Amino acid sequence: MATPHACAALVDVFPDLLRARRCLVGTLNTPAVAALAVVHQHGPLRLSEVAEHLSLDLSTVSRQVSHLKAKGLLRATPDPDDGRSHRLTVTDAGVEDLRAFRRTVVDRLVGQLGSWHDEDVQDLTRLLGRLARTTGCTPATTPAPPENAHTHQENPLQANA
Repeated sequence: MATPHACAALVDVFPDLLRARRCLVGTLNTPAVAALAVVHQHGPLRLSEVAEHLSLDLSTVSRQVSHLKAKGLLRATPDPDDGRSHRLTVTDAGVEDLRAFRRTVVDRLVGQLGSWHDEDVQDLTRLLGRLARTTGCTPATTPAPPENAHTHQENPLQANA
């Protein structure tokens, strides 16, 4: 059972994790990449569904989506179920941007974690995923994989894409 002392130590490491993420991602436009990845993984989606997946305000996501559409990375088509709404899909250029983002971050991680054993990286991945699922910090529509499963989704931000 997790003790208050152990949980306090985890809380103390959260700022370091955020700094590590910023260091790895650098100046890459992560909000836009997150929106693009959600549409790619779960699309076609309405704008409101993208906002829900990202747990962000609709106006924030609307700005990101407008930017992505202007760059030709997302396409909006009329929703066949609701003529007032549109469905978003990722273009081929958007998929390539997701792949490039992933390659960049993976390359940076390889450089930083070169002295780590693969088993340690796998343990960290499993435990961080478990933390996200346990705290409810994953979208409700995303089923949690079994604790020992390796995910093989066709998402360019995931390992086997």
